[in-house]
Amino acid sequence: MKRIAKLTAQAAVASMGLTTCLVIGAAPAQAAVYDCRASFNSSDNLAEATCDGGFGRYRVKANCASPSYPYSITIYGPWKSRTSGVSNQPYSLVDGDAYNCHITSASTDV
Repeated sequence: MKRIAKLTAQAAVASMGLTTCLVIGAAPAQAAVYDCRASFNSSDNLAEATCDGGFGRYRVKANCASPSYPYSITIYGPWKSRTSGVSNQPYSLVDGDAYNCHITSASTDV
């Protein structure tokens, strides 16, 4: 009986050690982008977005009024990546003319 108790205790200690290793060895969480801004220029029918903080991916998302059904569509610019330590971050751009619609608002999609 003492031997079973000893083996059970050893198994419990080994299990706790393995759990600790798994928690310590876990990868850190990735920080998301922040300080993002989006804008659109109705005369040029362009929308753009960029992010000034954090790191990760983002793109511009624009609502666009279309002359055909559906009368309002959502269009997206290409994904861009923000990297730490770089002062000039890339803009994600989308052109409403390429979709035969007129951009009415813009936001950042992360």
